[in-house]
Amino acid sequence: MFKGADKVLNQTGDAHLEKAAEDLSASLREAIGDLQAQFFDLEAGHVNYRAMKGSPEYEAYLQKTGLLRNFDLGQLKERHEKLAFWINLYNTMVIHGVIDWDIRESVKERNGFFTRLKYDIGGYLFSLNDIEHGILRGNSRPPHGVFRPFGQADPRFAFIVAPMDPRIHFTLVCGSRSCPPIGFYTSERIEEQLELAAASFVNSPEVEIIFSKNLLSTSQIFRWYRKDFGGNRRAIIQFLLRYLDAGEKKDFLESHKDSVIVRYREYDWSLNH
Repeated sequence: MFKGADKVLNQTGDAHLEKAAEDLSASLREAIGDLQAQFFDLEAGHVNYRAMKGSPEYEAYLQKTGLLRNFDLGQLKERHEKLAFWINLYNTMVIHGVIDWDIRESVKERNGFFTRLKYDIGGYLFSLNDIEHGILRGNSRPPHGVFRPFGQADPRFAFIVAPMDPRIHFTLVCGSRSCPPIGFYTSERIEEQLELAAASFVNSPEVEIIFSKNLLSTSQIFRWYRKDFGGNRRAIIQFLLRYLDAGEKKDFLESHKDSVIVRYREYDWSLNH
């Protein structure tokens, strides 16, 4: 269904499931967990979109997303509840969009993938950008953007998660190969999981040191969201040092942090299938 230029994805949801909306966060979490178990390769960070489409697990997820229209976001009281809810929703909304729009090679195939695809949650429309930059980044401007997602008079402003936690950047999966591996987050373990997500990314090939060239090669994430990591080169390096495993790479960066050359590698937008 289209509303103007927007495509609202969660228009399904049977009336007989209405009572499930009272505990929708847990119900939706269960449905996402079922998708994860069947179709996510957590080690490789890939999603089997083709097998997921039309599966009973995916159909159950679609039914429950329809109930979001009646969900009271005010039920999410605690920070850990909000983080798990919005991170999981973002990641599965991307999957929903890839399948619904029949994306084959890259989310870049469709103009407005991150702005036009929306969920109706409690009567408010949220795009992927609204969730990432409005909710989880504390209403910050997107990279290369001019405006913040929500104005002060926007009722969605009441739902932002503040202060922003930079570790969210290693949990949000935009459907591309350069994204962090897809995971599944629970309110009970969110702090531990955020730490693990950050450490896993920092110790992955996305952070590489070429010793002979005194070069630190790393993800565009650190350039796009420089402000979130402290706003400057030194703060980014300190963040990396916090999570790097002990060893040659960490020792080198510690001793060369004032002189190492930092380069940000090209982002691979190829679909993570």
